[in-house]
Amino acid sequence: MIAVITAILACFIEYHVKQHMDKVRSCKEQRPLAGGRIVLKKYYNTGAAGNFLKSHPKWVKNIHIGALLAVALAFACISRKKDAGMAKTGLALLAGGGFSNLHDRVTKGYVVDYISFGFGPKWFRRLVFNMADFFVFTGIFFCMLHIFKKDK
Repeated sequence: MIAVITAILACFIEYHVKQHMDKVRSCKEQRPLAGGRIVLKKYYNTGAAGNFLKSHPKWVKNIHIGALLAVALAFACISRKKDAGMAKTGLALLAGGGFSNLHDRVTKGYVVDYISFGFGPKWFRRLVFNMADFFVFTGIFFCMLHIFKKDK
């Protein structure tokens, strides 16, 4: 039950942050934070990560749906296991972040991204993320920790 609440909360928080960023920021405006190491800038991403498959938004949406179905299936498989708390949390974050981005993709045709970094290689500085992406990354990390913990 806690995992379901985590997924809903992650999706709810990100939905409202995206709504706010979409209303108060223009696509050309950039707002540096933390001495320019973090940059707020709105970007409409029609592709997957790094604008991969940008010219095939239907493919991206279908892959996204398939990935969320896989997360739901994985969660159904481990939902009754008592020693899988880390995996459940990881899958909850994957589901919450993934559903938030899928909601954008279905309702708007793009995902609202708004966080970039002002350090690292040029290709990295060009990437724009949203909080849902960080939920997904963290969810993958937790699932990997669970797998590695289980292997030992």
